[in-house]
Amino acid sequence: MDPDQDRIDAGEVLNALALNAASGSSEALDELLQVVDDQRLANAIVRRFILNEELVDEATQDTLIAVAESIHKFRSESKFTTWLYSIARNVAIGHLRRMNPDVSLDSAENSAGASRRLSSVVSERTAIQKAIAQLPSHYRDTVMLRDVERRSYEEIAEELDIELNTVRSRLARGRAMLAAAILDEGPHG
Repeated sequence: MDPDQDRIDAGEVLNALALNAASGSSEALDELLQVVDDQRLANAIVRRFILNEELVDEATQDTLIAVAESIHKFRSESKFTTWLYSIARNVAIGHLRRMNPDVSLDSAENSAGASRRLSSVVSERTAIQKAIAQLPSHYRDTVMLRDVERRSYEEIAEELDIELNTVRSRLARGRAMLAAAILDEGPHG
């Protein structure tokens, strides 16, 4: 079995289902949503942006709802997975924007030292999530695909439908912007 061919075949099946669903087939929509959920496609995208497991599940469900509500807009101008990526990214970013950055870590079960260490880790993660959420989407997507998902430059170019040199320049600029945002945030919040 050729994994690349399997990926192409699966993409074609998703595109066909999406087109049928877009033209009004409720059966195709049900099957499409089932495949997206079973394959955890939306979940994988949401995880690029959100670290909190409860928020990941919530944003994944919201993504499936958004797909169902907007499937009539799918026109196969891009692959279904690219279209799904855009929806899931927007849903995840919306969740991040609503997220409360002030996390209380006071707990009688934690010692003061452990609480300080945990607080530091949560603060760092929150600062990183906040900085990532504030990146312009074309930089954020590129950084997440490369630095979080460890995708190759070629895979990123294909996923985002951009040139290889554009991937490299967006990655460099996105990382620089991310570093500047995190340094500006500093340890004092």
